[in-house]
Amino acid sequence: MLRGVVGRVRLGRRFVTSLLWSAAWGGIAAGSGVAGPGSDDISVPALTADEQRVLQTIEQGDVLATISFLASDELAGRDTPSKELEIAGAYVASRFRGAGLEGAGPDGSFYQVQELPRYFAPEGSPALLTAAQPQGVSGCIAVGGGDAVAELRGPVLSDAAGVELRGAIVVIEEPPLPPAAAENSAMAGLSLARRVAPLAARGAAAVLVRVAGDGVLWPAMQRLRAEGTALPQQLSFPVVLVPAEADLTGEVQLSVPPRRRVAEQVRNVVGVLRGTDPKLSAEAIIITAHLDHIGRIAGDRQGDTIYNGADDNATGVTAVVTLAEAFGRLQPRPARSVVFMTFWGEEKGLLGSKAWCEQPLWPLEKTVANVNIEMIGRPEEGAAEKMWGTGWTRSTLGPQLAAGAKRAGVEVFHREDVSEMLYARSDNYSFVQKGVIAHSFSAGSLHQDYHQLTDEYTRLNLPHMTRIIQGLFAGSLPLARGDLTPTKTAAAKAGKQ
Repeated sequence: MLRGVVGRVRLGRRFVTSLLWSAAWGGIAAGSGVAGPGSDDISVPALTADEQRVLQTIEQGDVLATISFLASDELAGRDTPSKELEIAGAYVASRFRGAGLEGAGPDGSFYQVQELPRYFAPEGSPALLTAAQPQGVSGCIAVGGGDAVAELRGPVLSDAAGVELRGAIVVIEEPPLPPAAAENSAMAGLSLARRVAPLAARGAAAVLVRVAGDGVLWPAMQRLRAEGTALPQQLSFPVVLVPAEADLTGEVQLSVPPRRRVAEQVRNVVGVLRGTDPKLSAEAIIITAHLDHIGRIAGDRQGDTIYNGADDNATGVTAVVTLAEAFGRLQPRPARSVVFMTFWGEEKGLLGSKAWCEQPLWPLEKTVANVNIEMIGRPEEGAAEKMWGTGWTRSTLGPQLAAGAKRAGVEVFHREDVSEMLYARSDNYSFVQKGVIAHSFSAGSLHQDYHQLTDEYTRLNLPHMTRIIQGLFAGSLPLARGDLTPTKTAAAKAGKQ
């Protein structure tokens, strides 16, 4: 089905028949940014005639054709792992190939293949809990476990601040869950995982969660087990649901069966546009976006069940493949190499970018900067044709990108209210942790359709999105040409940021 997708993106129409960034995005106001410090002082050459020509080839119709495939129902929300994510990856690889990029993987492949271990709730025997007062302790459900049977004995402690939890069995109340968790067992599992992870970090050996019969968590976790939904990584130690009426005074004994492990293959998609300068071609600008989203609602629910992830983050992937094709049309090509890549597993905890940074196919010490693209299709009111970067004051990348994008009439600015807060929330941060200059750039906000079934491509502002991609092209050119080289700020070098 993917054969022939090697030319202009309009071929993508054939395929269509129809908290993460972070919850902190809520309430971002369009007027809360300021112009990037120093961006007006950065000198960049005017766009050449050829660069102007290529800029004009970035067209709204092509953007629509790409996004309408990536966010289509046929790709079922691009969950990690899934056959639909593999199809989306093959589509991206075909576009890279058609753009004239080289595969960065073994034997010229466009894939960096990695093994993703997935863990599932223990099956077979339920968790066994014996208490001094046996009232209400039967029928416990294990929803997390280690790699072997866990046999524990001791008093049950609360998670009160200041209580030493190392090696302890801890009891908590059922955490509040978002309404969508009632129909999405994976979301319920993630919410539970976020609640117990700090307890594991404090050394708890096991967590008992009191659940009411009329609550959301109990039926959601039963569905998680029945539907074979993978556990979040944080549920890698014994976590057991117990009836709310269970009497846990005194000493208890707990036996939790091991979780099940299944290994599956996942793929980052990577293409390289080799630079033309004998020295600078060894360096690369890496332009990225995450390909995955959160899949679909499991079970037999009627109606729409697909989290299409149009803005988050099919828009970013559309930008990456469009930019790859634009850079491939340049004559001459840039002095530096440019690596284009899409990641798996961002929604599962930046897993694909972390895997790349542990085993990079392009040396990290030769990576000049990472430009990561997130959610560029839904601008705030009054912020059309504008984008902003995270961690702005940590390097010169934002102001340099702004200076280049200005030539295309696109403003890139410093959003002071969220720049630092969101710096560590996306794939750029995997590079940052390895010492690479890396920032995420967005041209939108946490709208009401974020991580909802309603994040559809028909709700995107396509003229805005097209202009943002043009701005990213013009903004990245001085970096790729070797006219500009990002540097860390003095505060970042000193470790003060």
